[in-house]
Amino acid sequence: MHDTDQALASALWPHLLDAIAAGDRRMYLQARSGERVVMISESELQQMESELRRLQQHMAPAHSSPGVNRLTAREAETLQLVAEGLSGAQIAERLGRSANTIAQHLATIRRKYGVRSSTAAVEAARRAGHLPAAGQPPIDEHPHSREREPE
Repeated sequence: MHDTDQALASALWPHLLDAIAAGDRRMYLQARSGERVVMISESELQQMESELRRLQQHMAPAHSSPGVNRLTAREAETLQLVAEGLSGAQIAERLGRSANTIAQHLATIRRKYGVRSSTAAVEAARRAGHLPAAGQPPIDEHPHSREREPE
């Protein structure tokens, strides 16, 4: 850069930054690699982020909750049994698993929903459409997921 160009850039830089911060314009710069760099105001960035969130919510499937990974079949079954009022020990016995395994499933479920209790996870799962409302049959019941009791 020539001395004149550098002096001009130094003199204009604060004015350009003020204009961008005021939301007046965008500034496009080109890096030596040829990649373009865009500077925009904070308010324009917030607008873009808001629009992105709106689009993501619009495009998200109705059965999913933002930030919640789908439950595995075992996690869903475990959470359904919590919803039915069974304790961790009762769930372990019913599913033929150890109490520690069930405790790990419940910890993973709580983490996925960002809640501190299994009861709160049940409510979050119902709101997200991952569990039926109280008194409704289970969603997507897998016929082979539970052992049949002798008749």
